[in-house]
Amino acid sequence: MNKILVVAFREFIETVKTRAFFIGVILMPGLIVGAIFLSNSITEAGARERAPKKIMAVLDQTGSVFPFLEARIRKFNDENPQRPLEATTTDSDEAALQAGVRRHDFYAYIVIPTGVVADDEPCRMGRGDSQLQLGKTLERLIGEAVKDARFAASDPPIDRKRVERLEREVPVTTVDITTGEATRDDSMTRLMAPFFMVFLLYMGTFGISMGLLTSVLEEKSSRVVELLLAALSPTQLMAGKILGISVVGLVVLATWSLVGWFGARAQHMEHLLSMTRMTVLVLYFIPGFLFMAAVLAGIGAACNTLKEAQSLSSPLTIVNIVPMMLWFYLSQYPHTPLSVALSFIPPITPMVMVLRVCADPAVPIWQIVATLTFLWASVFAAIWAAGKIFRVGVLMYGKPPTLRELARWVRFR
Repeated sequence: MNKILVVAFREFIETVKTRAFFIGVILMPGLIVGAIFLSNSITEAGARERAPKKIMAVLDQTGSVFPFLEARIRKFNDENPQRPLEATTTDSDEAALQAGVRRHDFYAYIVIPTGVVADDEPCRMGRGDSQLQLGKTLERLIGEAVKDARFAASDPPIDRKRVERLEREVPVTTVDITTGEATRDDSMTRLMAPFFMVFLLYMGTFGISMGLLTSVLEEKSSRVVELLLAALSPTQLMAGKILGISVVGLVVLATWSLVGWFGARAQHMEHLLSMTRMTVLVLYFIPGFLFMAAVLAGIGAACNTLKEAQSLSSPLTIVNIVPMMLWFYLSQYPHTPLSVALSFIPPITPMVMVLRVCADPAVPIWQIVATLTFLWASVFAAIWAAGKIFRVGVLMYGKPPTLRELARWVRFR
């Protein structure tokens, strides 16, 4: 046992002192937090900055919509004094208006056709740039002005302000069921939270486990492994490496989880990282990481070059991307037969179950117990098979083994 701990400690130290570990665990979280605060500061500064007035030339073929558009623009300017707009009427044809926009005589032109009030003939607008938010604002103002004209032209006339009062939005406050307090997150934040947790799980398992594969390859190519095997058995060497890299994975997971929790707390969204979710994350992370580490250790021992290892591990990479591709489906439909079936595929069990539990904490307890049991059984099977491959392959050089040879190594006693 002491030999295993020595190997584990060495593997841990050799990994954490690398530049990649420093970037992934310390520098990257700091950069992400800094980018979030910098983005918020830039957005706030941009909102305070006064933009030049945008002038629109309006060709109103109805003769009735322009006054309503002016009223809507005045209301917009009162609410957004930093982003003033102005509309001027014109009798020029559309070709002349397009030329005026190209010459920067005005920001945009708007053509309001005669059939827009009575029918569904579309308005036309041309702008000198592609600003998304401003374009959506102008489309909304034009639409509201046309609706005002339709209400005024109705027989008998309908008071639109009264209709708007009756149809005003009903506010709904989302409440944290644990504390009973109102939360500040929106539906998009709640939707994306499971994805970020799965991404964290992916980086902590597959990303860190790949370091074990390269470590085995380096020691094998440099013949260091032959010296190590003179002092301990292949099983002890593999167990120590897996244990050491597992501690690295836990450090990465803990660091990123703390960053996520403090970030969520700063935005008053810490309820998205509830104790239930974090417990499930840890419960599935440990066996998921051990499974991945055992498989990649076996691949590293069987191959001689990084190119061979990448080719042999590429199917595993593709399989691990499946939950990332199906995250929306899994988070919206956590109880479908497909979601349940994917939960019992060992490489992706942790990510699928985290998505399902984050989407609905009422996932049947028997499914959690069954998937954890099956995952742990797969871990022991993977470690056993990887140990067989490691014992033979770690001292093998030359031509990479075929799948048939790997199967023979596993059966070898």
